[in-house]
Amino acid sequence: MAKLKKSKSANESDDKSTSRANILIKKYPNRRLYNTATSAYIVLDDVVDLVKAGTGFVIEDTKTGEDITRTILNQIIFEQEIKPTNFHFPLEFQKQLIAMYGDSYGQIVPDYLTESINLLAAEREQMGQAFENVIDRNTRTMMEYSQKLAQQNMDMFRQSWSMFGMGTKPPEAESSDPDDTALSEQPPTSRESELELIQKQIDALQARLKSLK
Repeated sequence: MAKLKKSKSANESDDKSTSRANILIKKYPNRRLYNTATSAYIVLDDVVDLVKAGTGFVIEDTKTGEDITRTILNQIIFEQEIKPTNFHFPLEFQKQLIAMYGDSYGQIVPDYLTESINLLAAEREQMGQAFENVIDRNTRTMMEYSQKLAQQNMDMFRQSWSMFGMGTKPPEAESSDPDDTALSEQPPTSRESELELIQKQIDALQARLKSLK
């Protein structure tokens, strides 16, 4: 009996929280929904967006003044559940749920499902945070690995020049433009100029290898 009273209390709590909803949505006889907060007509997809955003709202029938929030949400669930994929209620669950209507134990189902879905939502949030942490660590690890690999490639490149007896600092590619030559003699001051210098060194090395064949 204690659980039955708890279920009733939970329903009363839902009614109170609904009455304190931030947004009032009116349903007119023409079946259109009107969001009084934005002064615009909306559709069921907009209601779904409000739910996902965690925005409080109540849907009221303008003709009777009745709170029809559950009715509209049931309509959204129904339209989703009749799809062949991406549904949440498997067949066996539906059968068990239907069988509990009118049963004495059926009165504790709302509280049980509410606690279960709250637990699932909490677990999902924790898993999402853990996943983000893993991604962040992996990103930092990949950046460190890329920097280390770039340094190793540079060292190997310099060693290749040494093997041909050309010193540790390879000559830069010849340029017919005096301005380009002057620029090439200046030390790189940015990432872009450093990459251009490396490309010139690679071109010079390839030319040296061809001459040795």
